[in-house]
Amino acid sequence: MTPRLGLGSVIAIWGASAAQRQALADVLARRINQCGVPAMSLAAGAAASTLASHPARADLTALAHHWRLRIDIARQRALVVASQSPVGLLAEGAVPADDWPAALVSAERGHAFTLLLAPSNADSRASRAVDYQLRAAFITAGLSCTIIHGHDDVQRLARAWSALRSGLDAPDETSTPPRRLGVAAWNCERCSDPDCEHRLFTDLLAARQTPATG
Repeated sequence: MTPRLGLGSVIAIWGASAAQRQALADVLARRINQCGVPAMSLAAGAAASTLASHPARADLTALAHHWRLRIDIARQRALVVASQSPVGLLAEGAVPADDWPAALVSAERGHAFTLLLAPSNADSRASRAVDYQLRAAFITAGLSCTIIHGHDDVQRLARAWSALRSGLDAPDETSTPPRRLGVAAWNCERCSDPDCEHRLFTDLLAARQTPATG
């Protein structure tokens, strides 16, 4: 069921670069405001930039809790479009999903939408490795997301906006964001990948986790 977007809703953006995420968050917040829903873009870049190149897990976790607090304060007065999520920060920092604080995971499941910006064909191998890492984290933690594909920022914006429109247009009875405690529920009806990348990715993940025989 599509969650209705309104005051207190959170849209989190994962993947791509911090600059790309923030640019998308800014535009989405402006568009949502134009639709009559109070919205604000929340940037995590300044706090994240204070971390060392290889931050300690304790530092990442502390920053994630701080970021969670900022989001929760901001959502009291507006819909929040966050250019990073607390759990996304841990995933990018290679903190295993099993070690994520339960409170952060529970709060993440309460987000109305999580947009994962998939790498384009022109992106580096490192970007693709991070993308794989994030998707594996989604599956392990049982989180849901909408994968946004695009060759450039303009195409990603169009597809992200198309996904969010379903939430802006949803009837009032769907206002409670879903909390998924089991296997990740992927929003396939809003996925922009015609080749069903979720199925391909999960098959690949299963193959890598199956020990060789013989």
